[in-house]
This record gives sequence, structure tokens and C-alpha cells, in this order.
Amino acid sequence: MTPSESLKIILEEESKKLKELFDYQSYLAIHNLVRRMDVVIPLSSRASSSPQDDYAEFRAFFDYGWLPLLKFYYSKINLSDKLPFTLMTKEILSICDTSISYSGKIEFCKQLLNFEKADLIKINQVSDKEFSFTYLHKDSGIEQFDNISLNFYKDRIVEKIIDAKKKEKSFDENYIKEEVKRIVSSPDGNMIVYHTTEEIDNFYNQQGHFHMLRTQGYDEFDTKDIFGGIEYWRYVDFIEILMGTALMRIDACIELQKKVESIDLHNVLSYTYYKDKIVANFSNYLGLDKGVVKQIMSCLTLTKDNYEYYLDYPSAPPPIFFQVADNLLITSIAGSLTNPIVLLNKELKRKYKKDYDKAVNNREDRFRNELFMLFQNNRIVKIPRGINISFNSIHTDIDAVVYDAKTKTLGLFQLKWQDRYHHSMKERYSRISNLFDKANEWIGKIKYWIENNSAKSIISSLQINNQHKASTEIDEIFIFVISRNQMNFTGVELDSTVAWSSWYQLIESQANIGSNIDNPIKEMFVKIKALEPQNRMQRGEIPKQTTLVVGIGDYKIYNS
Repeated sequence: MTPSESLKIILEEESKKLKELFDYQSYLAIHNLVRRMDVVIPLSSRASSSPQDDYAEFRAFFDYGWLPLLKFYYSKINLSDKLPFTLMTKEILSICDTSISYSGKIEFCKQLLNFEKADLIKINQVSDKEFSFTYLHKDSGIEQFDNISLNFYKDRIVEKIIDAKKKEKSFDENYIKEEVKRIVSSPDGNMIVYHTTEEIDNFYNQQGHFHMLRTQGYDEFDTKDIFGGIEYWRYVDFIEILMGTALMRIDACIELQKKVESIDLHNVLSYTYYKDKIVANFSNYLGLDKGVVKQIMSCLTLTKDNYEYYLDYPSAPPPIFFQVADNLLITSIAGSLTNPIVLLNKELKRKYKKDYDKAVNNREDRFRNELFMLFQNNRIVKIPRGINISFNSIHTDIDAVVYDAKTKTLGLFQLKWQDRYHHSMKERYSRISNLFDKANEWIGKIKYWIENNSAKSIISSLQINNQHKASTEIDEIFIFVISRNQMNFTGVELDSTVAWSSWYQLIESQANIGSNIDNPIKEMFVKIKALEPQNRMQRGEIPKQTTLVVGIGDYKIYNS
């Protein structure tokens, strides 16, 4: 038996203990887990009141732990049951944290098994109760560079957009916070009551919009793409309002806690409400048909229909709504503020497959247009469509073509809009296969076509002379492969003659890498190359390899 087979059996046995640890009715179990998530995830820096000895370790495994627990209880829940609301107690809090922590450690170790299947690590058995693992690649963790580029985009680009929007419509935030403090009360010392004003609503609607901009993922589709007869922007706008409401709820609950000592955030942050009343309230507020509101909400709700496939994703973001009875939903603060776009887009794909495929087909034009915005110089010829190439039995296409009429430089692009894979090793494998196998095949065909055709023939085939009649020569050709999301994958070797980049890495390179090259196409190539992982690592930007020691019962797993 291999070490990983032994570890798998141990993890399966340890998983069985969780059912005994948190032996509650499904409704109560789900309710308590969501309430704990709503304190830990958005407020971990403010409310770390956990009975766990090491809160930092507890938090590290929390995002892995809640999903399998919820999956277990959703498999048993009877939506016809009508159960009472109960207050969170220290005993329930302790049980929640112990269960989530234990579950998180088990799920993290299951993820290690998936890492080994992906040839990223090697698991070794040190003794009957001790396992270690080692990284198999010197570039392990280069995926972090994609996150660095994404964070650069959010911190440097998105925040500038938000600052500009704040100036367009400014609020007196201190006044709003005082108003929130004024409107909150607790008649029984346990629950919260408040009635907002139009000014408070407007402020938090703006905050919801800003939170959406920081969240990302909403740009996966065009605002006018239609899913189930409803334009995508309506789904996104609805989420923005819920984000603003969640931010208001947090501020209101914290202000109430300052007033009333007995208030426990677990009992006031999440709220359970009748679905038909939520639909009616939003229908009135937004001036939308109830059927439209109901359809949008259905794509933001964890239900008996979708829990199995969604909760299978490791460390997936929580949904906004959790259905716990036929007409009863828990509204989650963590779900509203983490990344509800993930569930939305997955549900749109699951429920409206034809609409989804049509929207995906529209992405290339949007991607090309956004790329062209980086070439502002008038001397750059930009072909406004993809170009098909046929030569000596070779058939391929070029997604984007740019030509510098001054320097006679040609840029050829393959654009790949792939969804983010987050933590799923199955989706990671799919992204690698779809991206690199096809890209390398494309590169081979393009290089062959270039080598066997004259400059004049290439220019004609690319329709460059339709826009610039004098173009007959090419001095340099640069090939680019641009992926919308991730590009850096541990263990994947890339053709060094090509510029490989994610969209966010491209933006970071344009903004952060200096040059004095009077050749925009070559300059883009050089800047992308400067931010390739091997070059970043040579400059001392080494991916962090965290030292891990995971204890599960009598067993221990660590990296060596």
C-alpha cells in the first residue's frame, strides 16, 4: 500500500467522527455553521473569540472545513420541517469551531492527495501515524505570481476607479455612521432592530458597488449578455445591493454591540427570512417583476438541487442565500461579501447552458477590443476581427493582429478566456490541457506559416494593407499567448520565444516595467518577459513555501 493510499484510508475514518461531533438536526446545524461563518470570514480580524487554542491555525483551515459539513447536513435536510430559531451559545460555538477545524484539516489533507495526483508533491510515510510531503518542482508555487498581478490590478487600477467615483458622488461617512448608530436598537437584548433612511441606503448601495469592483469576476460576461431572458447586469446589480446591505448590517451590528453588552454578533449578523417576502421586498424596491427577482435569487442560493456539485469545490466562496425550508432562506453576510459571482456564474452555466455558451462565444471580441486599448498610437494598425489562416494543409486562426507601420513590427495574439480554477485540481488539469496543448499547437502552425511565406504574403493574408496600403515589409514578428486569468502553472514548461501572460500580468507589466523602446509591440513583449516567473525569481521574488504541520487526531502530516 502506498503512503497516499494509507493516508486516504485514515482520512476516510477520521471523517466519520465528524458526524458524531456535531450531532444536530440539519436545519440547526446549517444555521449554526452559517452564523459562525458570518463572524469568522468577514470579521476575523475583529472577532476571533474562538475556543481554539491557535486561532491563526483555525482560520487557515476554516475555508476548507465548512463545505463538507454543510454537504453532509444538506443531504439529510427535510425542507418541510419547521424548526425554531435558537440563540448561539458558548457550547454551540465550541462545537462549531471544533467541527469546522477538524473538517478543514481533513479536507486540506485530501487536497494534498490531489496535489500528488497532479505531480506537484510526493507523500511519504514516516511511521504509522506520521506522514510528510515534498515539493517536486523547483518552481513550486509560481501560481502566486498570478495572484500578485491580480492584486496589483485591484490595488492600483480598481482603487483609482473607486476614488474617482467617490469624488463624483461623495457622502459624509462620519454622519452616516452616526445615523446608523442612532437607528439601531435591541428590545430583548439579543436581536437587532433598525429602519434605514434613504440617505443611508444610498451610501451603502455605493459601498456595495465599490465592493463589487474589488471582488472581480463580474467581467466574465458582457452586461448585455442574456441568461434565462434576463440581462447579466441585472444579476450583478442585485448582488451589489446585497453587498451594500451586508456592509450596512455589519456596521449596524457592531454599533449595537457597543450599546448593548449582551449582543452576540452570531445572533444578529445572519438573518433568516421567508423567501416570498424577500422576493416581494426586492420587487417593490427595484420595480422588477417578482418572477425576475425570484429567478435572480435562485442563482445565488444553495439548495437541494445544487449543493452536491457546488460544495465539492475545495474552499469555495459561501453563497448569499442558504435554503433551509421550502419558504425559508438564511441570508449570509460572508456569502454576500466573499465572492458570490462564483456561484452565480456556475448556476448560469448549469441552468441556462445555451445562453451561457452564446455568451462565452462573445468573449473573444471583448478581449480583443480591450487588448487594442493598450495600443493607443495612431501608427498601430489593428485588425478588428480574428483572421483565419490556411496554408499547406494547415488551418488555424489568429485572434488579434497588430502592426506598427513605423517600425514594421507585427504582433500575433492568441487570446484564451478561461474561467479561474480556484482550488480545484480537476479544473486546474482542465485549464492546463485546454490552454497549453492548443496554444503550443497554434504556435507551431504560426511559426511554420511565417517561415514559409514572404512578408508581403503575410501582410496580405492578415488584411493589414486594407488599412495601410503602403505596408509591404516586416522587420520583426512577436507572438503572444494571453490568458484572461491564470497563466503560471507549476511544472509547465513554456516556449521561451513566445510571450505568455495573464491579462492582469499584462496590465502589471505595462504599468510597472519601465522602458524607452519606441516600438509598442516589442515593448509589450519585453515587459511581459520581465514579469515571467523565472525572471521574477531571479530578482528575489521567491514564491512562499509555508511550513505546515497538520494534526488530525493521533496523526500528523507535514512538509519536509
